Amino acid sequence: MNVYSTDKIRNVVLLGHGGSGKTTLAEAMAHITGITNRLGNVTDGTTISDFDKEEIKRKFSISASVVPIEWNKHKINILDAPGYFDFVGEACEAAGAADAAVIVVNAKDGVQVGTQKAWNLCDQFGLPRMIFLTGMDMADANFANCISQLEETFGNKIAPMHIPYFEGGKLAGYVSVVEKAGRKWEGKGQEKDMPVPAELEDELETYHDALMESVAETSEEFMERFFEGEEFTAEEVISAVSGAVAECELVPVCLGAPLELKGLRILMDDIVAYFPDPSKKTVKAKDAKSGEEKDIAVEDGGDKVAYVWKTIVDPFIGKYSLVKVSSGVLTGEDT
Repeated sequence: MNVYSTDKIRNVVLLGHGGSGKTTLAEAMAHITGITNRLGNVTDGTTISDFDKEEIKRKFSISASVVPIEWNKHKINILDAPGYFDFVGEACEAAGAADAAVIVVNAKDGVQVGTQKAWNLCDQFGLPRMIFLTGMDMADANFANCISQLEETFGNKIAPMHIPYFEGGKLAGYVSVVEKAGRKWEGKGQEKDMPVPAELEDELETYHDALMESVAETSEEFMERFFEGEEFTAEEVISAVSGAVAECELVPVCLGAPLELKGLRILMDDIVAYFPDPSKKTVKAKDAKSGEEKDIAVEDGGDKVAYVWKTIVDPFIGKYSLVKVSSGVLTGEDT
């Protein structure tokens, strides 16, 4: 794997209700980016993030695991966290190490107790977040109902970025709310352009207008242009949405069907585009000698700042720790 500078790294935790599809999503993202040559699944116990014997036996995640992928010249460290409440400590560990979160919501079940708990965990750790509606290929999946539930539960921060397109009752593509353009899936999650279907035009206008209003609220200049009826460019929208997401004022909603490798590219594109650049933030660190707490800039150089967020005892390789380095360079000689 290549070496990436701080601004090209995204540490993203997957949160959500138990059984909502987080591990399946992580597996599909690893497969489509070339980490694996076959798509594992939870039922067969062949996913790369649920590797423990108990996880394979019970068919759900027990501990948080890391799946690093490369996408669009960025490294995305996916932290797959358990959703069942018995293992909430593992979810807290992963959230504490992450810089942003994707809350996975099953499009059939909609908002559940675990969805609310995931949102509260993001609030606790101050994490920018987006929502991924998974299982959109299921017969009883309902996009409109999910959006209504999300808006009712979490308010007007919810911002759908894509609208699903069905052909013959099957998920066939999507319409981008930002670009007002259609895409159709073919092959291994590949896309091709298509006209916006007539039956989605009204829905697209509704979501697009709401998004433009949210964009307008990010600056006085945009607000003036909005009232003058001026259209924002796609670049301006992306920049404004990114800023609002970083401030936890806006929550984009993506969609897809991981088992069919649909929607993964747009999710990863949105992670890179909308989640904040870690190099622009600071972290609180305690001086090892004086005990004084300081705000340290996140950068490749500077003072050495590291956080051990998880320690694992493996029967084959012994005890090892997962470390998040926020500043400086950690070497094998460091304690």
